[in-house]
Amino acid sequence: MPATTDTHQAPMTGSAAPRAGGGRRPALLVTSVPGQLPVTELERLAALGERPRKDYVELARALGAVVVDREHMRLRAHPAARALARRAGLPAGQVAEAFVNRRRYSTILAWADRLGLPLAALYKATGTRADLVLVSVWLSRGRKAMFLERGNVQTHLRAIVCYASVQAAIARDRLGVPAEKLHVALQPVDDRFWAPATRPDSSEAVICSVGWEARDYATLVDACTGLDVTLDLATGSIALSAEKGAVSASPRFRSMVAAGLPAWVRTGQYDPRGLRNLYARSRFVVIPTMDVDFDAGVTAIAEAMAMGRAVITTRTRGQVDLVRHGETGLYVPPNDPAALRAAITTLLSDPALADRMGRAGRVVAEQELALDRYVDRLAALVRAGSAAGPGGTQQ
Repeated sequence: MPATTDTHQAPMTGSAAPRAGGGRRPALLVTSVPGQLPVTELERLAALGERPRKDYVELARALGAVVVDREHMRLRAHPAARALARRAGLPAGQVAEAFVNRRRYSTILAWADRLGLPLAALYKATGTRADLVLVSVWLSRGRKAMFLERGNVQTHLRAIVCYASVQAAIARDRLGVPAEKLHVALQPVDDRFWAPATRPDSSEAVICSVGWEARDYATLVDACTGLDVTLDLATGSIALSAEKGAVSASPRFRSMVAAGLPAWVRTGQYDPRGLRNLYARSRFVVIPTMDVDFDAGVTAIAEAMAMGRAVITTRTRGQVDLVRHGETGLYVPPNDPAALRAAITTLLSDPALADRMGRAGRVVAEQELALDRYVDRLAALVRAGSAAGPGGTQQ
């Protein structure tokens, strides 16, 4: 039977096995940006220890799946899908490629709302039945929500995997997705790459923050002003620019950057090994976010926990799953520099407490967030559809 569960941590257990579906292969539709590395290069660099293993690459290996990414569209896509990608954008072309070749695939797993929801709508509009699973980050936002709330495309999705329990609950209670189709699989982390490291001996008190989407760095700078601390912000240049469809850093922080940040605030871009070194030299990690209803900051939080670093983060509407307050880190209210300052001061003044929280976070990362565990669970869910009929239901 297909894997079903409630919206609290789907138990999608399983292990790698030969592909099912009468010789057909699963397909993974993944978002791609210009310059994104192909699967072979991601595998090579991960094997060399230069970057963490990629979740969809590991899943593709476990399933023997086709990865429909930018490289696939350039070299192997159907001519019509390739032409559509040139005219209407890569996601449109990927959706067309999956639709045209749907009978070749035992299951299609769409690794983004902007791929899975339009494909489900296309299936619904054409009366097509094919096994389709969506891995979603933010179902409740704008046009994405309308696919479900008004378009009712969930009829043509066998399962939706959410990274956050809040998004799964919204999908169930507000958007009309049946509970049995919803699975929660918390943000995975490559706990081999992101592993505890000895902090360099230094009298400098360094704390860091990582990421850019929905970050409230203005509140973080306010909270740290006057403290004897160096603040490293791994924002990358994208944090200071606009990107369509994303929630960027706050306008007030942009104004701070334009006026000139204090000398004790450092911003920069890091490759994966550089970011790992940044976590390693930091006393703890602070992830301040805006009060959004998805789990903004989750990737950085998972990486920091895997590195054995305590985490201070904002308790928002969407960020409720990862940090265990007082055990692996501290939650603070949104847009509250005084509360954030108090939390930072607590961990600065009690290094032993920060270390205990970091060790506890590492245990959670190993037991609940490890990439191999996540891949096994997702692979089991995909295989459940491969063993069923064309619509992903048992025959």
